[in-house]
Amino acid sequence: MSWVHRVLGRDGTSQLEVDANYFAAAVRIKPIPWGVLGHYRVNHRCLLAAAQAANSRIFEVRNSGANLIVPTRLVIKTVQSAAGTAQDNSLDVFKATAFSAVDTTNTVTPTASIKRASMAAAPGGAAIRGVTIAGAAAGMTGGTLTKDGGAVGQHPISVQAAVQWPPVVSDILDDVNGTHPWVFANNEGFEIENRVLNVTSYGVMVYIDFSWAEVTSY
Repeated sequence: MSWVHRVLGRDGTSQLEVDANYFAAAVRIKPIPWGVLGHYRVNHRCLLAAAQAANSRIFEVRNSGANLIVPTRLVIKTVQSAAGTAQDNSLDVFKATAFSAVDTTNTVTPTASIKRASMAAAPGGAAIRGVTIAGAAAGMTGGTLTKDGGAVGQHPISVQAAVQWPPVVSDILDDVNGTHPWVFANNEGFEIENRVLNVTSYGVMVYIDFSWAEVTSY
């Protein structure tokens, strides 16, 4: 591709490239600047238990530090792994404030990874908890948090008499194309919960994939 010209930036080094055919600027998406902190990723797998309680928590992330957590992706996948009684349900994602303590009962702590070796150790200031892999009807309990009045995202679950395949996939934090991302300060974060009481005769596996940046300012 040819370029009609290059324009030096104010620093005398960076350049703006303009396409010779369409006179359009060449734009390259860059990751959020992380300074001495980093970018991270974690995943969690669990079973929605028989008689999973309404509003029971299955995954949560709390900012326990002084820096900011900027979520970059939250993907939820579910697959019906056993036959069941037909039911419509969902997993709902809520922003949480006054989030002073994560849950302590029926929990596991998923291990996060840094995306570059020179970044600060994972998980930074993120306190991450997931419900036990085998599931727990009551979900995770023991934490201290206040949910927003409405969910910021929903993942539908439609259970049928026979096992359903392929998985249902939802990209919850899809704030792209210049819109403002979620930014969690100290004692803020989010949680994922089961919406209504599950019928007792089916199994649904849940897969959660979460990525974020930790920064000093945004």
